[in-house]
Amino acid sequence: MAATMKKVKQLQNLEDACEDLMLAEDDCLMIPYQIGDVFISHSQEETQEMLEEAKKNLQEEIDALESRVESIQRVLADLKVQLYAKFGSNINLEADES
Repeated sequence: MAATMKKVKQLQNLEDACEDLMLAEDDCLMIPYQIGDVFISHSQEETQEMLEEAKKNLQEEIDALESRVESIQRVLADLKVQLYAKFGSNINLEADES
């Protein structure tokens, strides 16, 4: 779940960058864009395209992680049903709130 939250934060940062880029008034401005450990300057249009592609890829990763979480939660729910059926109230499978 922490990985998903981290990806959601990254997606929000990309969306914020897109909004800031749209507010830029100088279309001739070269924008530094980080690729790995290096910043490469691109035109505003190229940077916007790169941000949109990064957002798309990140959203796909988030969707895949959420799908995986849902699948795991279904398996856990099924296991709880089976264990409670076998052991009744002799076990406690509920997560601690702490």
